[in-house]
Amino acid sequence: MPLIGISFSILGLIAVGAAIWVMLWGMGFFQYLGGNKKTSSAISKNALKEKILALNSPELPYQITPAKESDFFLEWKIIDAKWYGIFSKERVEKTYHAFILLDDSRKTARYYEELGSVKWHIGTDGISAPSVSYKEEFFKGRILFQKSWGVQYGIKESGKFGKVYEYKFDIGYVRDPIKKIAQENGWEFV
Repeated sequence: MPLIGISFSILGLIAVGAAIWVMLWGMGFFQYLGGNKKTSSAISKNALKEKILALNSPELPYQITPAKESDFFLEWKIIDAKWYGIFSKERVEKTYHAFILLDDSRKTARYYEELGSVKWHIGTDGISAPSVSYKEEFFKGRILFQKSWGVQYGIKESGKFGKVYEYKFDIGYVRDPIKKIAQENGWEFV
């Protein structure tokens, strides 16, 4: 009987150790910082900056600009909508930001992401119960995978009923072109 208790104790310790490792990995403690895969064909930092800025286009839903705290700041206003529901006023904002830092000594492009959303509602729940709600979500770090799509109909601020917003968000749509340019030019992307 004591052997079974010891066995379960050992399994419990292994499970706790694995959970701690997964938590630390998710927080980025074991993140590869780059610099071990240097190639002699890497272009200069200024040349890479020009290529990344050349990605900007009026057709893209996001914009890449030079920044003070990093080399580039990328912003995508996914949703910014206000509308009227039945006995309520609603608002939704959803944004994606990325900071790109080019480490010239390691020839590494570091990519840091932020995804945030704000939803608020003022009105009633039904006919008579007043209601006010506010919800804010924010994520900073490394987004492994995200695709989302949404559509909302309501009474626009102009007073007409119709589509208030429709969006499609795919993390690869914004990150993959930058990653491709960095890697094609001899830089690592982390």
